[in-house]
Amino acid sequence: MVNYSDIAKLAKVSPTTVSHVINETRFVMPETKRRVLKVMKKLKYQPNLLARSLATGKTHTIGLVISDIRNPFYPELVQGVEELAVKNDYNVFLCNTDYDIEKGLKSIGALIKRKIDGIIVASSQVGSSIINQLMDTDVNFVLVDWGKRNVGVDSLYFDYRVGIAEAIAHLISLKHRNIYFISGPKTLKTAKIRIRNFIDVAEKYSDDNLNYKIVEGDHKMEGGSRAAQKILKEKILPTAVVCSNDLTALGAMKAFKAKGVKVPDNISIIGLDNIALTEIVSPTLTTIELERYRIGEASMELLLNRIKDKKLPKQTRIFKTKLIVRESTSEIKKNN
Repeated sequence: MVNYSDIAKLAKVSPTTVSHVINETRFVMPETKRRVLKVMKKLKYQPNLLARSLATGKTHTIGLVISDIRNPFYPELVQGVEELAVKNDYNVFLCNTDYDIEKGLKSIGALIKRKIDGIIVASSQVGSSIINQLMDTDVNFVLVDWGKRNVGVDSLYFDYRVGIAEAIAHLISLKHRNIYFISGPKTLKTAKIRIRNFIDVAEKYSDDNLNYKIVEGDHKMEGGSRAAQKILKEKILPTAVVCSNDLTALGAMKAFKAKGVKVPDNISIIGLDNIALTEIVSPTLTTIELERYRIGEASMELLLNRIKDKKLPKQTRIFKTKLIVRESTSEIKKNN
């Protein structure tokens, strides 16, 4: 079995230097470090992770908590986290809450017990109980798109208002004046923020005789379908619908199509997320783009900074959203 002395002999350094390279416990000159790593590779040496953890006080593992692994919103965010983590020799332990706060609390509790180096919480079902649980420990953590801002923790947010403003302006330019918004569940802070942003922007068009209404969905295709069926019972149908996410929009499109309501001839639809499916469906979906890969990568950047220096000031980063115009929106037809 290869040991530190074997590596040291071939690399022409001391066993202590080999230990510092492997455990990252002290600065080693770059050339010396490269020589040691080259010998380790030649000898096919695999460090003992438990021993390294005991020596450094770090597990080189971080936890990533998301709401729903089946939701196509998450893969790009997870990829952004994981690719930067791997570059920095970190493993990612993925936890799925299924939109259940209790399950989220158990997942975070389990991660803390594992003595991991940090946690990224990217679940929309983040309540005060979860935040309090994290703040009661010394674990490093980052919040992604949590409802409240400026709460004294490292956090990242999407600025939905910009994208929603572009969406409504786009529909107004196409002569739409009766616009509905299918929201997420009103128990979610992120859903509440999107509702508030939609209303704030819509109110600015009062001089343009804009009528609007909020219909609650659940951020899933099924909820979008149910909301669309409810809309179809209205005496006067809207000419356009903005949805709180793309899955909702896709579900609504399916329900409208089933009842012979054509998109965009009879009704225009806009989603939010810009998941891959939006470019595959017919018609392709106009949507508000969220830079999910970039916010995942940036959340890992914040966590790495916090792991390296706990005394750094807490940071908040905001990511703008933008409208991607495709085939699901068009000018209102005179016979609508």
